[in-house]
Amino acid sequence: MIEEFVATKISKLFHVLSNEVRINIIYSLMENESLTVTELSEKLSIPQNTLSSHLKLLYEGSYIDKEQNWRNVNYSVRENKLYELFEIALSILDDKWKGNWDKLNSAIRELDKIANGNNKK
Repeated sequence: MIEEFVATKISKLFHVLSNEVRINIIYSLMENESLTVTELSEKLSIPQNTLSSHLKLLYEGSYIDKEQNWRNVNYSVRENKLYELFEIALSILDDKWKGNWDKLNSAIRELDKIANGNNKK
């Protein structure tokens, strides 16, 4: 049986990643390497106050970094294993849908472009 501590940490990881807004934030940051709250808000069509609470959770979990640039704060992906986690998730979905889902195939291609463009840092 898995240790309770480990199970708790895995559960928290999946809890953080179980939200569509946070998935979109991470994906957008992987696409762009670094974005401000304003840029993320515009890109995702989410109010800044809502976005800020999600960014705080991702930052406190050490999944993203933030860097103060005068009045702006730039966010970027800190935990590069998230690329692999997204790849695994897409692979599981692809297996489940047997490659018949165009949107999923498009997401897989885009993630490959992101990973190759960023060299998975």
